[in-house]
Amino acid sequence: MSSVKIENIEARSGEKKTGYLLVGETSVAPVRLPIAIINGAQPGPTLCISGGVHGFEYTSIEAVIRMIRQTNPATLKGTLLAVPIVNMAGFEARGPQGGISTAFQSPIDGININRIMPGNPDGSMSYQIAAALMSKVVSKADYYIDCHGGDLNEELVPFVVIASGERMEIAKQILAASFPCDYVIEESFAGASHSAAGAFGKTAIVIEAGGYGRVLEDGVKIITEGIVNSMKRLKMLDGAPTPARKQIQRKGWWSVYVKRGGICYSKPIGAKVKKGEQIAEVRDIFGELLETLQSPVDGTVIFRRTPIPVSTNDRVLGIAPDEDLPPPKARPYP
Repeated sequence: MSSVKIENIEARSGEKKTGYLLVGETSVAPVRLPIAIINGAQPGPTLCISGGVHGFEYTSIEAVIRMIRQTNPATLKGTLLAVPIVNMAGFEARGPQGGISTAFQSPIDGININRIMPGNPDGSMSYQIAAALMSKVVSKADYYIDCHGGDLNEELVPFVVIASGERMEIAKQILAASFPCDYVIEESFAGASHSAAGAFGKTAIVIEAGGYGRVLEDGVKIITEGIVNSMKRLKMLDGAPTPARKQIQRKGWWSVYVKRGGICYSKPIGAKVKKGEQIAEVRDIFGELLETLQSPVDGTVIFRRTPIPVSTNDRVLGIAPDEDLPPPKARPYP
């Protein structure tokens, strides 16, 4: 009987095993990655799924947990590796206080783990977490789905992110096509999970569904349905996947930034907008108008990143353009 082993966690053929991968220590506690290995009774490919790279994206975390619970090794061909929460410290903290970016960061060292992949075992704790995830878990997989979903300060239309390169078409046809969402965004940048996995020779995507630090059942369903469909396309599960919907692929989104700090009122997600149309305004705390913002393109608002307070240069909206125009380079964002 073949077995799959990650450090001290080992699952023989037809077994499901869970445990923790030790990464390092803070001054008071160990830092660990929770790992589930579901080793099918029959051979097949290996799929890795992860959630909680950002500790407040609860929809993604719940989706991965449900996949661990519902996947039966007796009927599985191949192996499912699952990490329900990557940023355990962020998940435990439940709300670091500070600027708009803090929800995405680890409270241990103030770093966004999804900007430093594949990490460094000799770096600070976030770098060590990223290195452990990539070198000890993702490296064992053929395919990787990193599940995200609208952080504490963010709401979004569900979409898939794929990296450009030689594996992009495979990622699009097998993984992205499995998710019931309308948009596939082509975005590659150094430090992202899907880009780092691609550099390891893995076919990888990011799925985004959920928002505002809540467990949204519609988002959980989108993620779990997409993972199950992916496993069916990979012949890891019996049955036909849900027919793929027609998806719109774009070379990125156009970001909208404020110049003034204050209170921002913006278009809702899903709104159709025209180039030059007013899509947001910033007012001071007495309600006086400070700034209006116009759409740079015709398109659809696919994410909104502000509970309403904003500071100068905060990104507040992302717009998927109607035409496949390469967007301007995004400004640095932690």
